[in-house]
Amino acid sequence: MLNLFRLTSIGICVLLLAACDDEKSSIPTFTLEQRAFFVEMKAMGEVEAAKAQRIMTPGRQPMVIEWMAPENSMVKQGDVIARFDGEQIRMDSREELLEMQMIEQDIAQSIAQQNKQVNEIQSEQGFVAHEFDFVNRFAIDDVRVYSKLEIIETLQNRDFLQAKDQFLDWKEGSVVEQTDSAKAVLDIRRDGHEVKYNRHKEALSQLEVYAPYDGLLTYEKDRRGEKPSVGQTVFPGRPIAKIPNLDEMQARVYVLSRDAISLEPGLPVSFSLDAFPDQQHTGTVKEIGGFPRSIERGSPVTYYEVVVALDEQRSGIMKPGSKLSATIRAELSEQALLVPLQALEHDLEASYVHVKTLTGWEQRAVETGEKNLYFVEILNGIEAGDVVALSIPEV
Repeated sequence: MLNLFRLTSIGICVLLLAACDDEKSSIPTFTLEQRAFFVEMKAMGEVEAAKAQRIMTPGRQPMVIEWMAPENSMVKQGDVIARFDGEQIRMDSREELLEMQMIEQDIAQSIAQQNKQVNEIQSEQGFVAHEFDFVNRFAIDDVRVYSKLEIIETLQNRDFLQAKDQFLDWKEGSVVEQTDSAKAVLDIRRDGHEVKYNRHKEALSQLEVYAPYDGLLTYEKDRRGEKPSVGQTVFPGRPIAKIPNLDEMQARVYVLSRDAISLEPGLPVSFSLDAFPDQQHTGTVKEIGGFPRSIERGSPVTYYEVVVALDEQRSGIMKPGSKLSATIRAELSEQALLVPLQALEHDLEASYVHVKTLTGWEQRAVETGEKNLYFVEILNGIEAGDVVALSIPEV
């Protein structure tokens, strides 16, 4: 009976140990080893010409596009590729001309008013001169003829006429000076309207944009990725279109700023055109934008702009504007100790992994380095050959 009890106890222990082993073996594990560490950055963009003749918006004022030639059409030198609406410019031109004519009327009225005031002053000066001559001719300062009071009154009349003549001279000069000042202000206003009028005349002579030479017409995107369209207001100096050199193509792609890890010129790029997804092409990173920016209106998501030099020119399928999807690969280290991201747990002090030992699972603090979408580099804390748990075991 005792032996039966012992055998039963031993069997139960064996079953418990087997259950524990089954529980331990059910935890997924990962064995550490040195391997190449790289990051793959996804990008989207399109094919464009490496060299192209840009066509700028003419004039010196904003204009509204009235008509545009079809994009990706072949044009000849001198063909009209865009036409601007000139109705508003004509209205503005007529308004400026009317303002100039009204100012000319104000200037003429100011000059007429000046002439009138000067004539009145000169008439009064003539009367004063006549009075002064009369006083000088008949003034007698002999007390035997006139009393002293009469002589004093005569002298006072002479002084008054002299003072009045001086006042009229000052008044005439003041009228001329005021009129000249008012006319100068009117001249400045007229010149301002004349400049605007001439600008409108120049704009009216540049309502049509012509192709500088033969080629394929493509329209230029702005910094938000929008191409010009009919009814849109464009500002002077903005590139509106371009005629590309189809012999040398490149790709312009956009990488999410949060994914741009170790992005630098010279990195290999693989891509496929959306129209031909089964065909893979290669290239290298040629240029990188200096800072991330938004490419969609109102979107807070930012991207790095990357120019890719193509390893092979395939003019048959690589047309300007062809959409593509690309992958940029950056090798961070030739040999690195990597663990999957799900093997890590974190707290406010450190990061940890659970290492399998002879007695069970041991939690160890580790120092981490670079990471990609799947793995993180371990700099210190564990070694190659260690087995770590991919889910948190019950220690």
